[in-house]
Amino acid sequence: MPESAGYPKPWAVLWVATALALVYVATALALKWRAWARGASLPPPARPGAGRVAGIWLAEVVVQRQLLLLSPVRWAAHLAIVWGFIGLSLLSALHVALLALAAFSLDGGLAAWLLRGEGRAVAKAWGNGWGLVLLAGLVLALLRRLVRRPQPGEEAREADLPLVLLLLALTLSGFLLEGLRHALAAAAPAQAAALRPWLTALWTVHGLGGVALIAWLPRGTLLHALLSPVVIALNARNEHPRRDLYWPKTAKRKAGG
Repeated sequence: MPESAGYPKPWAVLWVATALALVYVATALALKWRAWARGASLPPPARPGAGRVAGIWLAEVVVQRQLLLLSPVRWAAHLAIVWGFIGLSLLSALHVALLALAAFSLDGGLAAWLLRGEGRAVAKAWGNGWGLVLLAGLVLALLRRLVRRPQPGEEAREADLPLVLLLLALTLSGFLLEGLRHALAAAAPAQAAALRPWLTALWTVHGLGGVALIAWLPRGTLLHALLSPVVIALNARNEHPRRDLYWPKTAKRKAGG
């Protein structure tokens, strides 16, 4: 991208907001952990084979089997949101890791290749691809909430509408920011000067939206999404003797006595 395509970014504002959000999240999670630690201790469960636990974890986390059995539409939306979010998070984590390594000259030139060189196209394709997956899942989830009346007992599970809207705003602002970057790269000097304040403002809104998502972490819906893989793995081990939650063909086994 040409030098003229650069625009000011208020990194200081973003880092201060991020630090405050992390302090809040750490405090809130510490309080939650103290409450969880008051629970009654249970005897150690029987340990099934690692292969069987891994199979349950893959079916329930990677494939989302239970949601598929409940509702194919809900399953498709949830799967697209989860994997779109994971794909974008991996890209962000890679960027941060490479920048940290580059600060100590330990990246072997990979940061320059991925962030500014030929690898930038690969990173952009990865981010745009998973962004589209996330956008499709969010739109499907939003449409489902707008056109479908929740069944009795489902109101709590549908209470994550503000989180869906925040993720949707972040995704759309990310695509808009990418479009404005391309417009800035191809703009004449006078047009570029007019575009830069808009890019700075949108970058700031997008970045602070990401910080707001971090601050949302202690809330039930988002925390549940992040802890579910761990909980499912523990349930697969703890409930192995009962065979009433994650083990396949449970209903047939019960019906057969």
